[in-house]
Amino acid sequence: MLEQIRTWGVVRVRKRLLRGFFIGEYHVEPLSGRVTGRGTPVRLRPTAIEILLCLASDPRSLVSREDLIASVWSDGDGSNVALSTVITQIRHALNDHPDNPKYVQTVPNRGYRLLVEPRFSREQDSPDPPVVTSSSSREIGLVDELNRRGVIETGVAYFIVGWLLIQVADVTFDQLALPQWAASFVTYFVIAGFPIALIFAWFIEITASGAILDPGPTSGPWRKSFSSNYFAVVGALVVASAGVLVYDRFVGLPGEAGVVAAENVVASSPVADDRNVIAVDRNAIAVLPFFNIDGGEETRIFSDGLAEDVINRLAAVPGLRVSSRGDSFTLEPNSSSQDVRNRLRVAHYVEGSVRITNDTLRVVAQLIDSADGFHIVSRSFDRELADFFEIQDEITNLIVANLRVALPSSAELTVPEASESTTFDAYLEYRRGMEILYEPITEEAIKKALDVFDRSLAVDPDYAAAHAGICLAYTSGYDATKDPAYIDAAESSCSSAIGLNPNLYVVHNALGILYGRTGRYEAAERAFEQALAINANDVQARSGLADVYFSQQRLAEAEEQYRQAIGLQPGNWNSYSALGRFLYMNGRYEDAANAYREVVSVDDENINGWTNLASSLMLSGDFAAASPAFERAIEMEPIPTTYANFGLLHYYRGNAEEATAALEKATEMAPTDYLIWSNLGDVRAVSGDLSGSSDAFGEAEQLAQELLEVNTREAETIIDLAWITAMLGRLDDAERYIARAQNIAPTDPHVHYINALVLARMDRQDAALDHLETAVEMGYPVALIGAEPHLQTLRSEPRFMDLIAR
Repeated sequence: MLEQIRTWGVVRVRKRLLRGFFIGEYHVEPLSGRVTGRGTPVRLRPTAIEILLCLASDPRSLVSREDLIASVWSDGDGSNVALSTVITQIRHALNDHPDNPKYVQTVPNRGYRLLVEPRFSREQDSPDPPVVTSSSSREIGLVDELNRRGVIETGVAYFIVGWLLIQVADVTFDQLALPQWAASFVTYFVIAGFPIALIFAWFIEITASGAILDPGPTSGPWRKSFSSNYFAVVGALVVASAGVLVYDRFVGLPGEAGVVAAENVVASSPVADDRNVIAVDRNAIAVLPFFNIDGGEETRIFSDGLAEDVINRLAAVPGLRVSSRGDSFTLEPNSSSQDVRNRLRVAHYVEGSVRITNDTLRVVAQLIDSADGFHIVSRSFDRELADFFEIQDEITNLIVANLRVALPSSAELTVPEASESTTFDAYLEYRRGMEILYEPITEEAIKKALDVFDRSLAVDPDYAAAHAGICLAYTSGYDATKDPAYIDAAESSCSSAIGLNPNLYVVHNALGILYGRTGRYEAAERAFEQALAINANDVQARSGLADVYFSQQRLAEAEEQYRQAIGLQPGNWNSYSALGRFLYMNGRYEDAANAYREVVSVDDENINGWTNLASSLMLSGDFAAASPAFERAIEMEPIPTTYANFGLLHYYRGNAEEATAALEKATEMAPTDYLIWSNLGDVRAVSGDLSGSSDAFGEAEQLAQELLEVNTREAETIIDLAWITAMLGRLDDAERYIARAQNIAPTDPHVHYINALVLARMDRQDAALDHLETAVEMGYPVALIGAEPHLQTLRSEPRFMDLIAR
């Protein structure tokens, strides 16, 4: 009997769920298969909707895999892989993550659980139509009605938010150098907004269909959602601020706090200028490039290195924010204080000059207040070249000592001790090598950098930073060529660096990058965390940690770290490039293109930036914009990646001859890149050159297998091997590779796309279409699916045509 009651209850709940329900902030419409919430609505397939209904019918309870498969795939077509794929689609629609789930929890080897109670859509809160006996029976008390409409909650929330705004304005506006009227203006519009918030709360309700007027007590005892209260508070503040501004413009606020009056005073004052209204960070400082007095190449390298080293030393000072090298070096030496304040938003900056005469070094360093251009301190240093590290220490100590007086008393500044020293000649060669590594990486650049670092070690064999530089160069060489021989050399150099000096964050960064490339992600994470423990503002370590999270499919954590790195150094194109690669690999090609646009806006001559921008545009389906970007990159400096991707663009546009020529050129330039050989195999196959295609795929397999020996957990290489072996006719091997890649990267749309290609070759059309739909739902571009010649057999299928139309 109890089981019958429970079954009847589940059926009754399911009927209500079919009419629509909320999971957190997401509205699920089972009959249409649509999920709306943040961003663009997502459409789920019927199997995903059925799984979601099963979980929502019995929330917070474990539903076994067997029960879910039996409920949804009653014809026996279900499997654990199919179920996992559907769960991934549901998580994607709900913006959920398996490592830190908010909605759908995986219980390993057992099943799944919905972690929240579903909320029925507003009209479903009372499943049976209400019986209305008389108008008096619908009447409720004023307090109940205020509570039902959320007026009381909104009033409390507005009071807290308004009080916080006033307090923040009172504490920070002075320090940000904002005009006096600003804080008073905040107080006026917060007060004016209170009744507006209550009115909004009384009359307006936010639903999945948008904002509607509250129909009154007859609508039932439902309570306002959080979004309605949020709308009331924020909307009231916006309306009130606009109203107060208009009132002040035409009538005038009481006293001397009027906005218009204050603006007129600033405009008419003979000493007023833009610096009076620019918001700056009082705890922020910049170090401009030092002026090269004698004009020599060695002096330039040393002066830039000196400025960067001072930046790094200051960045490690607790309580101090330091503008990045990428930002500071966009200004010329001896720029005006107004330009520094406008561009960098810092309260203080350091500038200076360097002159090298024979064995004598003369450095002038000046700490300047950006508000008025006056020097806080200026000091000259005359030393022997061998004492240049002492000059770095003295400059840093001098700046920090004077900032203790200039900054708010809450800033507790302590200078970290220097962790390494060497000779001037060794240091100069090291700086020269690092300059090369800052540029886009090519094989020729790697050779030059290695030669320079070797010259540094010839002067000082125990210079740990130079060993770390060699490790970075070899690792970059592996990135550029995919030649595993670079990894062994990198291992040796990193081992020497860490043995000589474990207190250098650059050494831990080099180790982290090396470990990440070879699949030792836990060791890489520890290395980058050690680098951040030494210098919390180290951008390379933060970007490296993001790469590790990405490789472990901890996507939300990875994106947060990438964006933190950009926040630390918004002028550093490497940070934007790393974010672009992350977005690109997750199928967010339009977002990736925007990131790469930032790369080329910071560095217009960045070859890799233009190539990656072109590739992102191509994969987003914007072939017309991709072509000139590729041409620009090839015009600047033809490199293998550019030719290879330009060949793919011709492939998708049906230009087989041009595609073959570009890819053959790419293989000549990069004969160890398996992916270029694989792409050449595709082009030859669709052109009818089956023998040439087989040769190209055979070469690709051999090179890919060598890479897999370096990193056995590299999902990109594994899924590419699935396609390569499929094109070589070994479909069983292809299926094994696919299963392996899905286990490592189940949310990678490229994995599902390649799976669809392989299934299409096996004439399993329905399964191929299932994975194509999954790939699109995860972000794979529809334009490329429509242009892919290998999907010719699916073009007449209604589901394929619907997918392309979508």
